[in-house]
This record gives sequence, C-alpha cells and structure tokens, in this order.
Amino acid sequence: MWKYIFEIEEKDILEAYEKFPSGFEIMEYKPNGRMVLAIYSKNELEKFPFHLIKKEKVEKKDWKEFYKPIKIDEDLFIIPPWEAVKKEYAEKDTLIIKPGKAFGTGLHESTQLCLKFLKEIDIKGKKVLDIGCGSGILSIYSAKKGAKEILAIDIDPNAIEETKENAKLNNVLSQIKVEKRSIEELPTNEKFDIVVANLEMEIFKKVLPFIVQRIKKYGIFSGIYKLEELIEFLNLLKNYEIKPIKIYSANDWYGILTENK
Repeated sequence: MWKYIFEIEEKDILEAYEKFPSGFEIMEYKPNGRMVLAIYSKNELEKFPFHLIKKEKVEKKDWKEFYKPIKIDEDLFIIPPWEAVKKEYAEKDTLIIKPGKAFGTGLHESTQLCLKFLKEIDIKGKKVLDIGCGSGILSIYSAKKGAKEILAIDIDPNAIEETKENAKLNNVLSQIKVEKRSIEELPTNEKFDIVVANLEMEIFKKVLPFIVQRIKKYGIFSGIYKLEELIEFLNLLKNYEIKPIKIYSANDWYGILTENK
C-alpha cells in the first residue's frame, strides 16, 4: 500500500474531497492557511493532483496513528472514540469526534477559539444555531453545556452525516436538529440566543447580513485569518447593531464574540 503526504491551501479542501472521495487524514494545519493531508492507495499513482511532500510504501493503513486527543484547556478534550474508555478522561469534559470526511476535527485554531467562547458564556437553557457545523463539535459542546435547542446546518452532506454520528457517540443526538441547508434558507423571523459561525472571510462577506438577522444575544465568529481580515471583519460589523465585546487569537487566526445590545 502507498501513502501520499501532500499539502494544499484550505480553500482547496472541497477539491480534495472530490479527488479522494474515500477520505483522507488531516495531519497538520499550518499557520499560513495551508493543510498537510495523507491518502492511501493500493496502487502506485502515476500522477498526483496536489503538491506532493512525500510518497512511501507502508504495510497497512492505521487511522489511529493520526488522531490523538486534543487538549483545549485543562478540563476540555476532544478525543477519538477509542480513547473514550481511558480513565484519564473520566473526570474531564470530553467531546468524542470520529475521524471522517467533514471539516472540523478540533485540531484547527478557529474551532478551538469558538469552544473557548462557548465555554465562557451561559448556554444552559438557550437556543443555539451552529452555521457550517462540520463534524458537529460546537453543537455537541453546546448540548453538553445544557442548551435547550440546537440547530446545526451545513451545505455539505458529509457534514450532516458526521454531525449526526458524532452526536450519537456523545449521547446528545436528541438535543440537536441537523439539517442540510444554508443560512439564507432559514426563516428570517427565527432568532437564536447564540449563533456560532466558523466560516471563511469570503463567505462572511456574502452571508453576514443573514447571520446577523438570526442573533438574539451573542454571536461567535471565527475562521478569520491574520490582522487584515480581522480589521475587514470589524469594519463589516459597523453596519449592524451587534457589537464586538471580546477577541481571541491563536497562530494568526481570530475569533470574535459579539453581543446584540
């Protein structure tokens, strides 16, 4: 079996899904907005569609090698299913996330920034909207923190499948409504106490008006890369009544907590 390690820009992630529909391993998120991935092939490939870093022959494919627990802070960990039985996580908050095709394993800084905000605000009994739910991490955490109602949406069918499966692994599937739809398709009069949007700047430019319409109290925005995008995003917010009240950063990625006053 052949293992191919390659590098792409994050914006090319959908193309990678198309080229390798059986899935791939996300090995590293680089601070320059690039990703290091790996795929396996029974046969040696004559041509490779992305920037190839390394090609090697391996005995077998071991997915577990690449999915280790991710420490968000001292009390919160994202773990793959095979780690859930370990005693060291018995008294910790854990989010069990199965490796899959949907974007969002918890490794990326933008996801971790969203979790940091969600941990700080009062979610219990609140209505939450997760836009671009990916693997469902943010919806699952909201459910575990006691959210009354959670709607997780994504336009990627893989994300819908993965969110449902991961919610089931965490015993919170009954608390989360998962739908394949865009933010534009939601009823304009439906509002949520907390809206989480972990997207990209180019997408924010198109859908921010639709997101803002749904925010009753708090908005959490992430996926904003480098200071230039942060300034651009803050300028966009000036057109609305929601106000930024806190900003966190990690490796040039920014997350913003806003409040509708």
